[in-house]
Amino acid sequence: MKITHRIAEFVASTPTAAIPPEAREQARRAVLDTLGVMLAGSREEASIKVAALVREQGGVGEAAVLGHDFRAPAFEAALVNGTSAHALDFDDVSVTMRGHPSVPLLPAVLALGEKLGSSGEELTDAFVLGFEVECKLGSVIGGRHYALGWHPTATFGTIGAAAASARLLGLDVDTTRMTLGIAASLASGARRNFGSMTKPLHAGWAARNGVIAAGLASRGFTADDEALEAPDGWLHAASGGAPVDPSPIEHLGDTWEIVSPGIDVKLYPCCYFTHLSIDAALEISARVSPQMAAIEGVRVSVSPGTMMVLRKEPPQTGLEGKFSLEYCVAAALADGDVSLATFDDGAVARPNVRALMKRVRVTEDGPPASAPLGGSAVVQVAFLDGERISAPRVDIPRGAPQNPLSWSLLAQKFRDCATLVLDRNRKTG
Repeated sequence: MKITHRIAEFVASTPTAAIPPEAREQARRAVLDTLGVMLAGSREEASIKVAALVREQGGVGEAAVLGHDFRAPAFEAALVNGTSAHALDFDDVSVTMRGHPSVPLLPAVLALGEKLGSSGEELTDAFVLGFEVECKLGSVIGGRHYALGWHPTATFGTIGAAAASARLLGLDVDTTRMTLGIAASLASGARRNFGSMTKPLHAGWAARNGVIAAGLASRGFTADDEALEAPDGWLHAASGGAPVDPSPIEHLGDTWEIVSPGIDVKLYPCCYFTHLSIDAALEISARVSPQMAAIEGVRVSVSPGTMMVLRKEPPQTGLEGKFSLEYCVAAALADGDVSLATFDDGAVARPNVRALMKRVRVTEDGPPASAPLGGSAVVQVAFLDGERISAPRVDIPRGAPQNPLSWSLLAQKFRDCATLVLDRNRKTG
C-alpha cells in the first residue's frame, strides 16, 4: 500500500462536509483545553528560554507568540507556543497515538492560520485531519515505536502538524505527499528527555517542523514519494524494522479518532500514567492526611507497563515530580489535591512529603491494561497500629472519554490556567 500517497490524498481531498459535527465538537474542546495550558505554560522556564531565542532572531511578525507579548514568523511562533503548551504536561492524550495529539497540532494551525487569514472552519478542518493522521500512524507502529524510546508526540506530531499545515495552504495531493516526505526526515524525539525542558521542546519542534515542511513543499521542495512506507523509509526505521501493518491507513476518517476512542483530557498537570493512582489516592486522602505521622507504608498496585515511562529515582525538581508515581501519590495523600502548585520545586522538596514518598511502594501486579494507556490502580495505606485504608480500584481516570470532564469543568481548567497570564477582571470592548 502506498501509505504516503494515501495520507496525502486524505488530507488534500477530504471535503469539509465529510468531517462530522461530533468531530468538530471534540476539536473545540481540545482547542479550549490546549489554549489554556499554552497560556499557563508560557510562564515556565522552558518556554521563556525558547521565546528569548526566537525574539533575539527577529523576523517578520506573522503570528502571535502567546503569553510573551511579541510576534514572530509563523514557524517560530509555532515553536514557542508548542513548547508552552507542553511545558506543564497538562495537555490532552490519545491512546492510539500513545502521546499528546493537540500540542504539536494547534500551535502549527494557529500560527499558519493567522499568517494566511484562515477561517475558523478551515482551522478546524486542518486540526481534525492532522489529528486523524497522528493517531492512525500510532495504530500502525505506536507500541513498538514507543518501546524503542521514541516520543510519539514529537514524531507522529511532526507528521500530523505537516498534514494540517498542508491542508491550510491548500496543497494538492502531490505537494502534500512532498510535505509528508519532508516531515518524515524532521520527525524525532527521545523519551529519555522526559522530566527535562527538552520534552516540551519536542512539541514545539514538531509544530515548527510541520509548518516548515509544508512551506518548503509549497515552494517546490522535493522528497521521496514513498518516504513513509519504503523499506528504508521512516515507518521501518521508527519501528526498529518490525513488520508494518498498513491497514489502519485504509480507514482514515472511518472512524474519526477524535471521536472514537476520543481524547483523554488531563485533570492533573503530570504524566498520564500517574492519573489512575492519583484518583485512587484522592479518594482516601481526607481519611489519611490527619494521620500522616502514623503511616507505616503505602502500597500502589498498577497494571504492567505503567512504570515504563516513569522515573525510578526520587525527583529533585517539579519537572521530575511529574514523572514520579511515588511523589504524585504522596502529594495527593498529603494535600488532598494535585494542581499546578504541586509541581513547584519547593513543593517537591517538602520534608513531610519526601518522608512519605520513601514509604510508597509501587508494584506492577494489577490486571493487564486493555488499552495502550489504560490499566488500573489500587492504593492502600497501612498504619503503625495495623489499620489499613484502601481506595476502590480505579480503572478509568477522570477526563477519559468514558468519564469526560463537563464543559463547565473544562472551562474552569481553562480559567485557572489562563489567569496566570491574563487579567480575569479585564474587560474587552
